[in-house]
Amino acid sequence: MKEVLLNNSYTVAELGWQQLQQEQDTQLDSIRMIILLRDADSGKELLEGIEYLARKSKPIPIVVLTYQASDEEVVRWLDLGANDVIVEPVHWNVLLARIRNLLRLFVSVGQMDEEVIVVHDLKVNLRSRRVSRAGEYLMLTPKEYELLEYLARHVNEACTRSMILSEVWGYEFAMDTNVVDVYIKHLRVKVDKGRSEKLIHTVRGIGYMLHI
Repeated sequence: MKEVLLNNSYTVAELGWQQLQQEQDTQLDSIRMIILLRDADSGKELLEGIEYLARKSKPIPIVVLTYQASDEEVVRWLDLGANDVIVEPVHWNVLLARIRNLLRLFVSVGQMDEEVIVVHDLKVNLRSRRVSRAGEYLMLTPKEYELLEYLARHVNEACTRSMILSEVWGYEFAMDTNVVDVYIKHLRVKVDKGRSEKLIHTVRGIGYMLHI
């Protein structure tokens, strides 16, 4: 699973239960999802981990990954605060789709609460139209902002060029233009250049994606 996540541009950190307990709330701010691995000897720690994370002030998607589970165990984990339970073996496409779905849901919750979309260390304020990354404000033109906001509202979704042209530029029909590619190039310079974690990705044959 770790290899699948790394190959799909996710950053993975492996933490033991004691290490996780030592993480402060401010350190958890950089974590977008926690996947708890359940084995034969981790039943008690798994329950404690779900309860501990569910009490945190910052909501974090919690996924339990297990090779086997009874209906009663699944119900208990979900009732304690887990957001999903994935029973292996599972196809990597299904695993990634469920991860993307949870990340979308939690981004939407943050957006409704604060009117700020947070994607990794990128913050898009929908009211002030101000954008920052890792605390550094980015100077965007009005159209660059509108394009970035559209991608942020559809985080982890592949957005076609025709969709972007329709929603950001108001074109109701396909046009032979490279305006989307040009503005994506401008955004990459301002959002990603010089940073190890790239957020704007090309989806070959389709378009672009803002990807955590």
